Amino acid sequence: MGRTKFEFVKPKAVTSIEKDPESIFRELQIPNVKGLWSQQADILREYYNNFKTKQDVAIELPTGTGKTLIGLLIAEYRRRCKHERVIYLCPTRQLARQVYSKGIEYGLPVSLLIGPQNSYPEDEYGSYVSNKTIAITTYSAIFNTNPKLDDADTIIFDDAHSAENYISSLWTVEIKRSENNEVFESIIQLFREDISDYHYTRIMSGEAEYYKQIYDLIPYPKYIEKLPQLVEILEANITNCGNAKYSWSRINENLSACQMFFSFGEINIRPLVPPTQTHPAFNGAKQRIYMSATLGEGGELERITGVRKINKIPIPKGWEKYSNGRRLILFPNRVFKPEDSLKVAMGAIRNHGRALVLCPDNRSAQYFISEMENKLPFYPILQSSDIEDSLEPFINKKEAVLVLTNRYDGIDLSGDICRLQIVFGMPEATNLQEGFLWNRLNANIVLSELVKTRITQALGRCTRSSDDFANVLMLDPSLLKFCSRRENLIGFHPEIQAEIEFGLSNSEKIESVEQMVDFMSDFVSDKEYYTAINEAITEIREEYEKKPKLEVQKLTVSVANEIDFVYALWKTELDRALEKVKSILEDLSGGKELNGYRAWWFYIAGNTAYLAKSMIPVDPNLDKNYYSSALRITSGISWLSDLIHNVPVEMSVPRIDPYLATQTDNVDAVLNDLGIVGTMFEKKMQHLLESINENEYSKFENGLKELGAILGYDASRPEGSTTPDGVWVLRDRFIGYEAKTEENAQDPVYSEACRQTDGHKKWIREKTSYSEDALVDAVLISHKSTIRKDALPQSRGLFHVNVNDIRVLARKASGVLRGIRSVIVKEQGQNMFSKELIYETLTTEKLTYQDIEVLLKSKSLDELEQYD
Repeated sequence: MGRTKFEFVKPKAVTSIEKDPESIFRELQIPNVKGLWSQQADILREYYNNFKTKQDVAIELPTGTGKTLIGLLIAEYRRRCKHERVIYLCPTRQLARQVYSKGIEYGLPVSLLIGPQNSYPEDEYGSYVSNKTIAITTYSAIFNTNPKLDDADTIIFDDAHSAENYISSLWTVEIKRSENNEVFESIIQLFREDISDYHYTRIMSGEAEYYKQIYDLIPYPKYIEKLPQLVEILEANITNCGNAKYSWSRINENLSACQMFFSFGEINIRPLVPPTQTHPAFNGAKQRIYMSATLGEGGELERITGVRKINKIPIPKGWEKYSNGRRLILFPNRVFKPEDSLKVAMGAIRNHGRALVLCPDNRSAQYFISEMENKLPFYPILQSSDIEDSLEPFINKKEAVLVLTNRYDGIDLSGDICRLQIVFGMPEATNLQEGFLWNRLNANIVLSELVKTRITQALGRCTRSSDDFANVLMLDPSLLKFCSRRENLIGFHPEIQAEIEFGLSNSEKIESVEQMVDFMSDFVSDKEYYTAINEAITEIREEYEKKPKLEVQKLTVSVANEIDFVYALWKTELDRALEKVKSILEDLSGGKELNGYRAWWFYIAGNTAYLAKSMIPVDPNLDKNYYSSALRITSGISWLSDLIHNVPVEMSVPRIDPYLATQTDNVDAVLNDLGIVGTMFEKKMQHLLESINENEYSKFENGLKELGAILGYDASRPEGSTTPDGVWVLRDRFIGYEAKTEENAQDPVYSEACRQTDGHKKWIREKTSYSEDALVDAVLISHKSTIRKDALPQSRGLFHVNVNDIRVLARKASGVLRGIRSVIVKEQGQNMFSKELIYETLTTEKLTYQDIEVLLKSKSLDELEQYD
């Protein structure tokens, strides 16, 4: 028999029949989907009539209102009618599989392309390339140095705000201490002279990270000056630094357009905004569509994506107050101290079985996991790697806790899968740049929009339909503070405003941990009780509406210039960069709420002028003028107090006392931890005064530690029989205490007490890594007024303070903090205002570290009346 010849086919001429996405939906006749919801139809019509030709389009719809179907219908319209290659991006493989399954269910031609790109199934990849199917994949498939999927005509970004770190990571060299300690320490040592002694010592001590996170930035002039040595270190080691070698290849020729941020355990070198337009796989698309449950109001999506203008399809009329499901949002920190707030979480986990815990960073996630292992030792704990491909490992367990880091969107746990969600930690810093802007520069106006977006996204993880319901614990004093502020609350969706107000009002009425845990259990198990709560929240919802702040509108205006600036600097078009940064500062003019962000841009302007001086004709004092403007904006920011020594500034710029700035930061943190609202503050002050008024040594020493903390010191009570009874630390200033509150006031100070007090100075120097220049003092606290003559030789260089003086100081400090707190509550100010208020109040009330040292060192121990 002869061989059978291949039966070739004759390709048909491609004809294009224009059909809108709604018509495509009707053709599909999807089982179990009788028709489009009204909001879906409205969005699709608006897109087709007014947005289909625009390059960047954003779609906002609340969680559970059918975004996936909208995205897939638009994708099919672009593929079928425009003959375009279309990619649908998801944050994770698990979500990509979920969308792929939906595509199959809807009868749409889809290909699943996940995992290593050299392992994509050839038939699936070929179908995408030949425009036969829509490619469903993850963000990392596009945002890598050599993407195989580099030719899409249309890219659809699902859960667009989740793309933030996926996108920026392509241009961020990340050196982690835990993985590359030698490289990390070599870089920190290179900039030793440019980092404050306070932070350098903490970082290089090699101890576990302090409770207080470090966020810092190398001043740009010093960064540029030492760039050749930095390049040498990285070039010699980058191949051993994991994924950093890929991002290094993207930025190593544009390092002057980057900055170096660092913390205790990480270094990031990155541009201000990811220059996505330099990435062909992104920039080559004819249209990019960003879908999210909330888009924000201040241009944050543009900053995330590096796009100067994104056209937003408005929420359909009537849906501006709709949100899926019902949440009982409670704030344990409103009434309980931190350890009891955690007890609420653990009790709720026991009652609910399964729980989702969302954390902003690895540090908080590891802390929660350690608490879980301690309090619920046999409870299964899952993390992101366990559910990368499927949620089954979580769903199939009757009891389990899923702890995720920086995953506020992109996970769906509907119905009985999960009725308990814990937001553990304030989602203000998902990377070092954000952490620096929020914690060190107080540029909160721009980041507060991101925080609102992340909270909104987080609240939709366990309520995915109109009849869904879940308990939510907001477990962090900063979350309580943020949600309690009226100017923040009104920026949320009306439904969320009502739920937060209901939660705040009821949290403060709860009297015990058990009562809060039972409240949550009744909400999910008692139908009548649930109905009553639901009706109460629905009723008050009508009183709320979303009202973006006027200052946020300025951020929207400035964002196009910000993006233009980033690209001008990236291309070393310094004339244009200077022109753009000037426009940004004009856009941000006026209003104290913008001061922190404006100071940041004055600093960026100074950096640009500093770089320009060596490359183009420019006013030689321009950098000095811009840096000086940054430094004049506010007095209560500790980073600016250090910056002044590292950049050129005008002589008239006031010097900020770095110790007082740090003290201000610490007092602000205390007020934040104790809550601007709620009873925690008064309970803490009562406990402090009760403890400090006791002569019993352990109570007094605990009170001494609490007093140091509210005065803005890092206060501790070291364990051990020969250790100080208390240590107060402010940067590199140390005060060690020996307390003799139980001894008779009529007895003199003996030589043994002097030796103990003097030994604390030696103990502090041996136990800390600070330089020899560190100031270390030791103070004896007692009721006594005399000293034995034979103790005088041991008393030199030591100080004495009467117990009553410490108690007076405690009463004054608690009263001053109460006054500061009441002003903050009344004015509802941003963090920058809080710090300025604290800075000024400590000065006027004579509670600065200098005033405190005057009190503690006003009487030398050897000046006590001598006793034979």
